[in-house]
Amino acid sequence: MIRFAVRVVLLAALATGCATQTGVVRDGETYGVTKGAFRGRWWSYYERGCSYASGGFYTEAEADLRQALVGRTRDAWQARTYGLHFVEYFPNRELGVVSYHAGRLDEAQQYLETSLSQIDTARAHHYLDLVTKARIAKGDLHDANAPTVTMSGTVPVIASRELALDIRATDDIGVARVTVNGRAIPQRGSAAELRFADSALLTEGSHEIAVEARDLADKSTTQTYTVEVDLTGPTIGLFSPRDALVTEDALVHLEGTCVDRNGVVSVTLDGRALEKSEGGKRLDFSSELTLKDGENVFVVTATDVAGNETRSAVRVFKGKPASAAARLWQVRERSPESLRLAGGRTAASLLMTTAAAQDPIVIRIKSPEPDRPYRHNKTLRVSGEVIAKTKVASLEINGEPFETLTGAPKETFNRRIAIDVGVGDDGDGAIVPVKIAAKDDQGHESVQAFDVLVRPVQMDSRESKMPVAILAFAGAGLEPAVTDLLRVSTEAKLVEAGRFRVLDRTRLQDVLTEQQLAAALADPNEAISLGKLTNAHIFLIADVFPRDETGLEIKSRAISTETSDVIATLDVFIEDRNSREAVENACAALAAQLAEVFPRLSGELLAVRPKADGSEMLVNWTKEDGVREGAYLLVVHEDEPWVDETTGEILAEGEIIEVSRGRITRVTSSGSQAKEIKQDTAEVKLEQGMAAITM
Repeated sequence: MIRFAVRVVLLAALATGCATQTGVVRDGETYGVTKGAFRGRWWSYYERGCSYASGGFYTEAEADLRQALVGRTRDAWQARTYGLHFVEYFPNRELGVVSYHAGRLDEAQQYLETSLSQIDTARAHHYLDLVTKARIAKGDLHDANAPTVTMSGTVPVIASRELALDIRATDDIGVARVTVNGRAIPQRGSAAELRFADSALLTEGSHEIAVEARDLADKSTTQTYTVEVDLTGPTIGLFSPRDALVTEDALVHLEGTCVDRNGVVSVTLDGRALEKSEGGKRLDFSSELTLKDGENVFVVTATDVAGNETRSAVRVFKGKPASAAARLWQVRERSPESLRLAGGRTAASLLMTTAAAQDPIVIRIKSPEPDRPYRHNKTLRVSGEVIAKTKVASLEINGEPFETLTGAPKETFNRRIAIDVGVGDDGDGAIVPVKIAAKDDQGHESVQAFDVLVRPVQMDSRESKMPVAILAFAGAGLEPAVTDLLRVSTEAKLVEAGRFRVLDRTRLQDVLTEQQLAAALADPNEAISLGKLTNAHIFLIADVFPRDETGLEIKSRAISTETSDVIATLDVFIEDRNSREAVENACAALAAQLAEVFPRLSGELLAVRPKADGSEMLVNWTKEDGVREGAYLLVVHEDEPWVDETTGEILAEGEIIEVSRGRITRVTSSGSQAKEIKQDTAEVKLEQGMAAITM
């Protein structure tokens, strides 16, 4: 009777799933067991089946996985077991993996496609591709054609160093891999059609972009595109009126031409169209100019096929040529430095000392200004005019010639050159040498050589940096210690890099509950509503997925707390989660990717339009600088340095004071428009030339 009772108890224990687990031991590892007691529920069968499968015991694994499907049929990242307990649950996907290893390819495909229809995972994509390759190898599937690949939206000439890539690849079996100049574009499994948005940073000149698509049968197709990066605006040549003309006539004739190595599309006069072209390398223009008494200024603007613009001011004085006003005006036009050196001398004596004949060829610099530090930290704009008595025959900047000139006596030029030198931590800036050389057709030469002090604004104050909050790192089936380590390490790398102001986790929890932080992971809109409770500009939310035996994939979203838009998706892969070095490198890569999305730029205001609700600003940042709409900027003023009155020694640099802040509203190839959202001091007004930095 006692023996019968013991048997009943043991059977009851087995029925309730609490029997002792033995599993299968191979090479010191035990397979076919669960972490806790085997409870005989669907999640226990799933866990044990996955354990069998990891050891290659596919028959036993299949039996358990099928039993799990009886209890719950749908795959999920978070399947609720009981109470508030959730587990990762992919029985369809894992049955597909087991069927693949068993050689039942049709069945494997069915289970994997079922899994993908319920939830998209990289592992399911990977094994579905393996199934297709196996069917091709067996001859069950025939690959008729190589893939097709195109890159749409590509124009032959662009005015930015950054080339936007819109790639489409198709294949009857499935596109497995797409590369751009040998660089693979990340993708989640193969597909009959794939679309990619990517970009490439290029230098000025001609470039070949090779886009290759490869299918699952290892057939490939390559398309090559030629792109010209044009950072040089058209050259404008003026034949008449002559430079610094004084006349008593009511009308003067404007005649000129503009040339560009890639083609000119339009010429305007004070915004009014003069000539248009389909992109010819030379475009002539002419017009009659109506004069008023005194100085008259007309602006000719030429635009090339890439969108670069060059402007040339035509100045004419209407009055008697012998009058003092006319002669002083000519001095100002031809020798402005004479006026600066005149001091208190009379107009008559000034005219006598400047009556010498004008040089046969003269270079006038518009940008950069020699007496003011240049604030941009990526490109230096060099623009100006060359004026000759006959005609300009050649022009070059830092040894790089302008391939096309108009042959006119007045040539207007505009070119951006890359700033490749670093700026020291001492804030002294870097010296960029610029040499402009021009010759006329008579052999006369003019050279302007000068050094430009490139001194970007450097602010390291807490208030000058974009506030970022890392809201949550979480992943199904991962211990909290793993995700906590990833979040803390990413925070540490962001702080270490010093680019952003990282909001402290404990302070966040003073405002938001841990439940709210967790809820934000599943619903970006929830994250946005929570963002209103903090002063963060960006929330970083990450999903962490186990991959292979020890791998982890992190996909993080940078979300604007103002617009709820996902500004960028960042991703890294950790091959071995047990390697602290691999974890540190991955978190550093996340921090670097975020810094690339929001580059720290220095620049200056090109123009300001005062408005009642906040001034509008034009800043000299372009698309190629990487600035984005919605980014915040600070306009700053630099006080005079502290100087020892006796020795002239600089005791301390002047303080950089925030004047205003704004938000970028539009980014083009020639500049960025911004709207003022906060004025920090009424004592300093926004003006052209003020320095600006991105937050």
